[in-house]
Amino acid sequence: MGRLFANNIRLRLIASAGVVALSLPGMSWTANAQTISDAAGSTAAGGPGMDATAEAGVGDIVVTAQKRAQNLNDVGLSVSAIGSEELVNRGVSRPEDLAGVVPSLTVTRTQFDSPSYTLRGVGFYDSSLAATTTVSMYIDQVPLVYPIMARGAPMDLERVEVLKGPQGTVFGQNSTGGLVNYIAAKPTDTFKAGVNASYARFGQFDGDAFISGPITEGVTARLALATTQGGAWQKSATRPSDRLGDQRFTRGRLIIEAKPTETLRLTLMAHGWIDKSDTPAAQSVDDVERVNGEPVGPLLDISTNLQKALHKNPRIADWDEGRRLRRDDDFIQTSLRAELDVTPDIMITSISAYSHLRRDSLNDGDGTPAFNLLNRLYGSIDDFSQELRLSGEAADGRLIWSLGGNYQRSTVDDTEFALLNVDGGGFLIPGFGTFTDDVNLAFTKTRSLAAFANAEYELTPALTIYGGLRYTDNRISYRGCTADSGKGDIAALFGAIQQFALGITPTTAPGECATLRNTPETPPRELFTSGEYVSTLKENNVSWRIGANWKPFGDDTMFYANVSRGFKAGSFPRTGANLTSQLLPVTQEKLTAYEAGFKAALADRTLQINGAGFYYDYRDKQIRGRVATVFGQLEQLLNIPRSRIWGLELQTFWRPVTGLTISATGTYINSRILKNPDGTDFTTYPARAHNDDALIPITGSPFPFTPKYSASVDAQYDFPVSANLDAFVGGSMTYQSRTKSTLTPADVSRPADVSPSASATYNDPVFSLRPYMIFNARVGVRSADKRWNLSVWGRNITNKYYTPAITRTQDTIIRFTGEAATYGVTVGYNF
Repeated sequence: MGRLFANNIRLRLIASAGVVALSLPGMSWTANAQTISDAAGSTAAGGPGMDATAEAGVGDIVVTAQKRAQNLNDVGLSVSAIGSEELVNRGVSRPEDLAGVVPSLTVTRTQFDSPSYTLRGVGFYDSSLAATTTVSMYIDQVPLVYPIMARGAPMDLERVEVLKGPQGTVFGQNSTGGLVNYIAAKPTDTFKAGVNASYARFGQFDGDAFISGPITEGVTARLALATTQGGAWQKSATRPSDRLGDQRFTRGRLIIEAKPTETLRLTLMAHGWIDKSDTPAAQSVDDVERVNGEPVGPLLDISTNLQKALHKNPRIADWDEGRRLRRDDDFIQTSLRAELDVTPDIMITSISAYSHLRRDSLNDGDGTPAFNLLNRLYGSIDDFSQELRLSGEAADGRLIWSLGGNYQRSTVDDTEFALLNVDGGGFLIPGFGTFTDDVNLAFTKTRSLAAFANAEYELTPALTIYGGLRYTDNRISYRGCTADSGKGDIAALFGAIQQFALGITPTTAPGECATLRNTPETPPRELFTSGEYVSTLKENNVSWRIGANWKPFGDDTMFYANVSRGFKAGSFPRTGANLTSQLLPVTQEKLTAYEAGFKAALADRTLQINGAGFYYDYRDKQIRGRVATVFGQLEQLLNIPRSRIWGLELQTFWRPVTGLTISATGTYINSRILKNPDGTDFTTYPARAHNDDALIPITGSPFPFTPKYSASVDAQYDFPVSANLDAFVGGSMTYQSRTKSTLTPADVSRPADVSPSASATYNDPVFSLRPYMIFNARVGVRSADKRWNLSVWGRNITNKYYTPAITRTQDTIIRFTGEAATYGVTVGYNF
């Protein structure tokens, strides 16, 4: 084991150097037809078009949802498997694009340029770099522990598997909503290569290329590169010539597979990305500092042009003139997978991985041309994980089992340098300047240990039962505060609060933590003195799953039912904290899921129909909310004691005639908060009226970012033009019903003690995410031997205006819009 670990360290260092060399502007292959009819899931080179099994009807789809190769119709879970061809056809080049293919998945951009994932209504909206998600991300079963790491994952893929519901027994904690597993295209036994190039509206260029084949006897490799350049699609409402949105995003992946002996298989993977793209700007929709309908302090310069264009042009936004709003982020991950056949029926698998991420980005936080809020985000993540498992078969193959352990350690340094206008911050102290700098600091260390066991037993040829168990012990160490930047303005401000408002001697010094101590463990003599908050959160849990699969009519039809329990670990925030109580952690959340469904291949396997119904009992859901303090409403992470979700899903895949493929998916989700936190009146609803400090119970409210109805339809027709030329035409539609960007009270009536001018706080449509329907189209030709292809495509062809996220920042309410109509041409060649 020591020798294996030492070799692994050396291999990680070699791979790290290799991936840096890969991260140069280049091109990587993505537009390929796919056949996944065997356990290897090998990919056939080709252009956009039908699966190679299309003529025979619906081909068998092999997935690894249980960390072993299985036919999709044998897996008693709700799984969406999206092949490489569909990923290309639907324009999936970023993780957030998956929301257009998987209706129950919602991806939301936070104000600090980090993604937030919600699956079947289970999500955690927090912009901290160390915030783990409820929807785990993996690439070939290697964890991408933090959401930002997955930014470059969708490239050169065989498929993407989206597993719905708690996946803790097989994949671990922080998957209460489910998980996304990216399956990379693997090295081939013969030489293959391909190149694609696209040019689109707004001057965006996408290029990608791959080369794959044997290196020496028993060793194969695959190298893929991709780059996206240009595409500045946003324009300023007040400066018509200003543009924003250029991408400078390069990613690469190297996979080397070796078989030193007949019983040992090794896979070394190194992948990473460099992102120097523009950070997106928002639309400002209102000034929140109002008393009796009148603005408090200087009215922000929210452009009249911007207000008029809000529902007409998704390109319109605004930002500070002359600011270099860009990222300078990079990420690298190396992993080594080793599989050793101990006996013909028993295998040991080891997966070691090391990840490093660095972030440096400048974001405009208010969506206006006036200076109000700028955020400079610095940070780094170092993560190491090790899984060791033993798996095998017994009882003539009727029993399939696995057991093992997992270790994960990460260090996250998260810093937000906020340059802001204090006129909107709640403190108006005579003699202090309008602008100030503060630094929000969070340093987190996480250690997680887990042991697990899973088994599946075939009672009869038609009935299989299964179960799993995982014990996890988690420890998070944290230090955080809001500090003075060194200029002394924050120190002076907090010192004045201590002296004049609290009647104590000022303790805040320039360049030091300014946050005032008020947590329960604070000694009385230190109450409201300045300093950092230091804490450790220790938790453990047991995830489990039991279920049964029943095939009463043969292999083409299966009914399943299961009950599972999953957990998401607790978390500390990175936020602007006046009080240390704002830095208290949320404890782990627990979700118990009940699900039943069916999978059926009908009409001579030309029609596949999958359906599922589910009910979630949700305890201690984690949210980023607001609490009432002596300083007004302040942000804090909170647990909601009890909630519930229930819903229905239906998926169809149909090949009615040769060449025509139709797929459709629909989801209904009903969510509700059942109990407010004990002794606390709070809401995540960001009040617009500065004089309204009332916080409203949210019992009965639906979850944010959880539309009741969502659907997706895709169709494509392939046909021959001549003996040497084929053509295709296709299109897709994505629909999402109305939802909200934050928790709001179920009873939106205005309380009697609240003035009419504040009524918008309780029923304000500005926080509503309107329903939308997006249409995409594509048409193209390719050679009959699939050596070359040419296509023309359009996305959001009706230029639909929609808003994935709305939030309140310092003095404004801002919204992020979906991208405007885009069209382009793609050409590809396979060698």
